[in-house]
Amino acid sequence: MNDKGDLVRLLDLDPDFVIELKYATSNNFTGQAIYASNECYINKNTAKLLIEAKNIFQSDGYRVKILDAYRPIRAQKRFYEILPDPNFVAPPPDISNVTKFRANHLNGLCVDLTLIDQNGNEIEMPSAFDDFTEKASLSCQTISETGRKNATYMKQVMERVGFEGYEYEWWHFYDRRTPPTAFLDFPI
Repeated sequence: MNDKGDLVRLLDLDPDFVIELKYATSNNFTGQAIYASNECYINKNTAKLLIEAKNIFQSDGYRVKILDAYRPIRAQKRFYEILPDPNFVAPPPDISNVTKFRANHLNGLCVDLTLIDQNGNEIEMPSAFDDFTEKASLSCQTISETGRKNATYMKQVMERVGFEGYEYEWWHFYDRRTPPTAFLDFPI
């Protein structure tokens, strides 16, 4: 399955993003590099929305750091082998039985991101990326006020351009404008 579908390399469309795919390093919940490269692919229509959001963030003095976007099915399988807990990691789909697709990392219709300042420093957010505790949610009462304010701002901009935030992960956004496409296993 080396079909790229509607995936594009994000930096080919806009070089202003900072790409730091966490799963291309061992600095993630698995402790292992799951992706073979730091090449960021995303659905072409989702990329347009993301560029629109990036332009707003940029006008407010921020840059966008991409932590994850398109994810091959093989990577999702590996995640689930390492942490087979559906409360934290979605089980990989059985493609032979999928009849309806939804916005997902597996088709490049989701993006995980954070904001950085002009010097490349991440701004304060409620928690670290891939924090599997209640601190990853904006509804958590014990997160810092600065972290809540920054994540709320990011969520408002992303939702204004057509994304929907995920309640339990401040960094995760679904493209709600692009009709869902098939899941892919194009390797990165």
